[in-house]
Amino acid sequence: MPRSIVIALFVYGLCSVPAYAQQRDDARDGAARTALLTLAAASASLQAYDVYSTLSAMRLGAVEANPAMHALARHPAALVAVKAGVATSSIVVSTRLWKQHHRKAAIALLAITNGTMTAVALHNASVLRSLRASRR
Repeated sequence: MPRSIVIALFVYGLCSVPAYAQQRDDARDGAARTALLTLAAASASLQAYDVYSTLSAMRLGAVEANPAMHALARHPAALVAVKAGVATSSIVVSTRLWKQHHRKAAIALLAITNGTMTAVALHNASVLRSLRASRR
């Protein structure tokens, strides 16, 4: 009888290890997915802030510094459309990478684009602050 209990406990132990490993993988995937969703929301927010700050600064006399966006910046609807397209495309590409199990690449893509847009947002905020201070 004790031998059957030991065997049963051994078999039970073997069965529970993959379940535990699966739970850890699910928890890791959940945390990574939360990071991806947070980065996607930040991407959209940063692009929206770029539109706001660019248009606000231009109303106060600033000029768009990016030559590729210079012509678009004079047309608010076009600027919004392009920025929405940029945010959407980076989110769609990172989502596809995620679904193809390239999770680190998906997170890296959004982290890099968000880092770049954060630098742009900080620059725009600085220009906007300077313009507003000079108007007082």
